Formats: sequence, structure tokens, C-alpha cells
Amino acid sequence: MRMRVHTRRRPSAVRLPDHAPGRHRRSRFAVVLAGLLTVAMVFTGCASSDDGAASARALRASGDGSLTIYNSYKIAGLDPIGTGTNWLFDWGVAENLLQITETGEVAPWLAESVTRDGDTRWIATLRKGVTFQNGKPVDAGAVAAALTRQIARSAAARVYLDPATKVTADGERVVLTTPTPNAMVPAALAARDNSLQIYDVAAMDAAGGDSAKIVGAGAYSGPYAITAWTPDNLVLAPYQNHWEGTPPLKGVTVRVVPDEQARIAGVRSGEADMAFYPSTSAKLVLQGEKDMHVLSSALALQSLLVEMNLKAGIFTDTAVRKAFTAAIDYRGIAADVGNGQFAAATGLYPPTMPFAADNQVHDLDQAKRLLDAAGWTPGSDGIRAKDGRKLVVRFVTQAQGPETNDVAIAMQDQVARAGFDLRIDNAEDSAAVKKDPNAWESSVALSGSLSGTADPIQPYLVRWTTDGSSNAQGVANPEIDAIGAQLRGEFDTARRDALLARAQQILVRDQAYVVAGTFKYFTVVTGPKWADYRVSSVRRHLTSQTGR
Repeated sequence: MRMRVHTRRRPSAVRLPDHAPGRHRRSRFAVVLAGLLTVAMVFTGCASSDDGAASARALRASGDGSLTIYNSYKIAGLDPIGTGTNWLFDWGVAENLLQITETGEVAPWLAESVTRDGDTRWIATLRKGVTFQNGKPVDAGAVAAALTRQIARSAAARVYLDPATKVTADGERVVLTTPTPNAMVPAALAARDNSLQIYDVAAMDAAGGDSAKIVGAGAYSGPYAITAWTPDNLVLAPYQNHWEGTPPLKGVTVRVVPDEQARIAGVRSGEADMAFYPSTSAKLVLQGEKDMHVLSSALALQSLLVEMNLKAGIFTDTAVRKAFTAAIDYRGIAADVGNGQFAAATGLYPPTMPFAADNQVHDLDQAKRLLDAAGWTPGSDGIRAKDGRKLVVRFVTQAQGPETNDVAIAMQDQVARAGFDLRIDNAEDSAAVKKDPNAWESSVALSGSLSGTADPIQPYLVRWTTDGSSNAQGVANPEIDAIGAQLRGEFDTARRDALLARAQQILVRDQAYVVAGTFKYFTVVTGPKWADYRVSSVRRHLTSQTGR
């Protein structure tokens, strides 16, 4: 059943056109996301039976009906107040009140409807008959307890919601009251980043932070329950009484295999059904192997951000940052190394987003002029120098995400034409490297300008505001901070888009703090049994419908 998003606009609200000069037609995804922030909203309907990451019809003939996935990221813990538990959303373990579907529609999940009543009060009416995997009811009291615990103890939740936010049970409804107007509530209720997932608080508290004690506790409501866990191995069993019906898979194993070639070899040998996070070369390498399939999501929503270190080194000079970003050939990255897995970046956000600015420009001559004016002169090897110092860029990529290295290799030749010597550091822990301001100049990682559920505001606040939790660059711009504060409480979509447009002007054109190196389709390598698997654009890799 289709979900409906009912909105009531202010008389002054501007209806944005479906077409803009030089822009792509807006996807349904973008239009519905814009509707999230209108004056009043209600989400109603029933869950779609065919939403993303869902379809692998060949499973009917796949033997024992189990699924084995080789992944590259460790499964850090099981309690959502910690970090590294995004996978609870990804692998069908935990559920939220709201979701963003693969077609871009805001939809109910555990909530049948969510309504904003005034500027600070939100009312969620819960789906009836839902239980946690341990049999306890997912009622208003249980939901209010989970949201309250997350707001009090999760740093990720507090990006979305002020700690003074109150969540209470009112009969069968859940009432969320914010201390000030907060336009981020819908995104918070749909987020995948271990912020406001619903779980049995009593079971979680009884574990006392020990993930091993959460195994088998049935603390979540999703279609798959955790039966075994280590940071390198996750085993799931179907929850027979899931509200959408018993899931079709008999079991799921997600195993951490750091080496990409080993992940792909596992699929080729039949030990694994899927390999996640392949490099962009995988499609070429596997070309002609009829039993190997490289599948990608319908939308390229994940940006691989190129960030500059503003705390120390060459990129403390705005002219050098502008020269570096002008030297990058964004279309060339997608064409030369993407192999169909990248979409060219023309700005920080995918062009289908209504707030996206088309302001990333490759201009090699301009890059050279800027460096000339800044006193950097070419040497006999083409690399520029100033005061005896070479124009070296220590460029950090992420070993667990081979596509980040692909982007770096493409950029290496591009920026060399302007006189930069880009030296790639393919780090096992890129975040650890970036904690030392003297260890790097620039980086590209699997960080994005949109959240996993396509929200622009949460990444903005954590990456680019002065006190943002992921602001390793050291961005400290008063106007960027002020825009962030305004975005939190702006329900009007036209005004929100104007704020984001101004922010992009500062971040990309005026200061060159950050650009999108490329946009990435989520890609999976599968064996023959899963050739019909539909890859999720919003990283819901495993749902109650997967395998039907």
C-alpha cells in the first residue's frame, strides 16, 4: 500500500518547481523529503510489502534458505546508546517509529501515524499487536522508555533532540515534547544511526552494557533476532511472530572479512552469498563470470566527502584550498574509476535533492593562477614549492572502504597537473589518523552530506558546526554555526532550502572547506541465487521481505 504524506503549508510557503534550469528533475525522494519540514504533517498507511533491499526471488531454489554475507565493518556492540550499532537497522534487527522507503516516501514503521501538534508537540499512534522478540508488547510505555533512554544516554540522539525533550505514554499514543521548535524530529524517528531505535529497556538495562548478555535477550522488534555475536561475526534467526509475518530466511550470518578479494572469493566459492563494499574495479574483474553479479542501488545518495584539514598545514590557506578543489575533475572521477558505481558530483548534495547547489567547478587554469598568486612555484618535477616546502597533500583514505582509495587514485593525477603531490595513506582507522592535526592534509571517507536516511541536517551539524562530534577538520565559522541553529527549528521548506543554499556557498565556494568527491551507488556482489536482490539506497539491507 502506498504511504500518504499529508501536509498543510503556510500561505507564504513557496512551492518549488519540478524543474530548475540546469538541474535534473527532482525525484520523488527529494519531493517527499521536502515535505518532512512543512508546517504540519501526518504519516499514515501501512508498510510497503516490496520496499528496498527486499527482493531475492531466487531464494526459493537456494537450498537451505539461509543467507551468508561477507562484510568489511566490525559489529562494535549491541546496545544502541553506544557507537557502531548502525547495523541494527541494516540487518533487520531493530525498528524505528518511521522510515524512508526506497521510493523516497515517508512511511510508518512501528508507528501507524505521527502528527505534529503545534510547534513543540508530536504524537505517535503505534501499530497494534507488535511485540519484541522476547514476547513483551511494543506499547506506548515501552516506546517512551526506549526513546527516553536514548535521549538521556546517546550522543547520536542528542544531535537530533535536545536533552530536555520529554517522551511520555498517553494511553496508546506516545507524546514527544521538545523544549523549542525542532524540525529534525521526523528525521530522528527514521534515522539509522543508533539514535532512536525501539527496544526493550528492561532487557538492555539488565545486560549492563555487556553485549554478550544482550545476545538471545530478544530486546528488539525486527524480523531477525541475534543468536550469536562477536565483533567479527553475527548470527541471526527469524522472529516467528514478527508483525509482518514470519520472515522467509531460515538464518542469516554476517561475517567480517576485511580483505575485499577474500570477500569476493567467498561468493565465488559459494561460502558466502553476498560480498559488501566491493571496489569500483569489481565490475570489470568479474565481467564475463556468469555466476557472479555486481548489483547497485537505484539512487546514488552517499557522497564521499573530500575534507581539508583547517587546523595545521597547507590548507589553512584559503587560496590553496580553492586551488585544490578547482583542480579536482569531478566528472572524471565518475567516468574514469567509477565503472558505473559513481555519479559525478556537482555539489555537496545529489542533484535530485531540492536544496542541492550546482557549485563544484573543475578549472585547472584557475587552480594554477591561485597557486601562482599564493607564491607556490612549479619545480622541475611539476610539483610546486614555497619557502623550501613542497606542496604535499597527505591524503587519508579508508581501508575498509576500497572505493575511497579509488577516488584518491583518480584525484592523484588530476591535482598533480596543478602542482600538488598527493600521497595516499590507506589507513585501517582513518578517524584515528585525523585526530592528529599534524598527520594529514586532506581525506576522503564514507562520510556523507546526507544521513543514511537522506537527512541533510544531522550531517551538517556533526561535520561542520564548531562543536560537531565529527568535525575533525576544525571548521569554525560563526555563520555556519548560526545556519545550523536555524536549521534545527525551521519547518518551512523554502526557508530551509535557502539556508542550505547559503551554507553551500560558504562551505564550497567562499571557503573551500569541503567538496563531494563523488556520489556512490551502494553496490553488492552476489552469487547466482541472489541475482534478483534489490540493493537498498538507504541501507536497509535485510527486511522481513528479503527473499520472498
